[in-house]
Amino acid sequence: MNSSGIPGMALHQAISFFSPMMSVPETPAVFWPGCALLNLDPSILKKTLEILARTEPEIRLAAGCCGQPSFFLFPEKYPAYRKKLEHRLKKSGVKRIYTACPNCTRQLHGICGIQVIPIWSVLAGTMTRKDLCGPGKACPEAGETAPGFIWHDPCPTRNDPAGQQAVRALLRLSGIPVMEPEHTGPRTLCCGNFHMLHTLEPEKSARMRARRLEEFPADRIILSSCQGCLGSFKGQGRETLHLLELLFGKSRKQGWKNRIFVTLCPGIVLRSR
Repeated sequence: MNSSGIPGMALHQAISFFSPMMSVPETPAVFWPGCALLNLDPSILKKTLEILARTEPEIRLAAGCCGQPSFFLFPEKYPAYRKKLEHRLKKSGVKRIYTACPNCTRQLHGICGIQVIPIWSVLAGTMTRKDLCGPGKACPEAGETAPGFIWHDPCPTRNDPAGQQAVRALLRLSGIPVMEPEHTGPRTLCCGNFHMLHTLEPEKSARMRARRLEEFPADRIILSSCQGCLGSFKGQGRETLHLLELLFGKSRKQGWKNRIFVTLCPGIVLRSR
């Protein structure tokens, strides 16, 4: 076990479940980016929220943690975190959670009376080329060339063919050619972070990550719908980009400052209309 990572994750979970950092608005539908995506530029979350609002007019952003790190690292604390989260969601009248993170999608399933819906099929069925403002935007500036990308399916989506089709529809919408590795879709390989493996078994995690990176040419930017996977690859010196960044613009800065701002002041930047 990587003991050096345990105190950091314990602090992360304590802060994430500190009441002021759990922002769940009173509405039947919420967009749940998950911890990692809350670190991106608020403008990316705002654009995503605006498009989701086309089919869910009452949707608002919920800034919270699904508790997966505690589920695997701190099982003695997880039940209390889960109870607090369920209470907050039910008190706010939430009936539908639109998730961006594949780990959140799994972890949030099973809350009685709440439907968990990945955002990718919704975006794929709603977006047009006019909505793009990232590297795949409809009108590239003069002299602009698209970089080379390679796609990585997060391992929690192996058995989600609808989700795999949806992200590929969004890739086609971007108009940017994206290479796929040998193991992709239902055969995708893990980045080494699944189930907090990078903390529990760091050597095994490193071997899995190295195996996955063998399939990614060094000159390609790694593209995925999981910010956790991308963080794993970025830690090995690779350039990465989240699918939302491809669609809506690369995040200029990432970190807790963005997360705190969005959580404590959601009305300033994240109104869907």
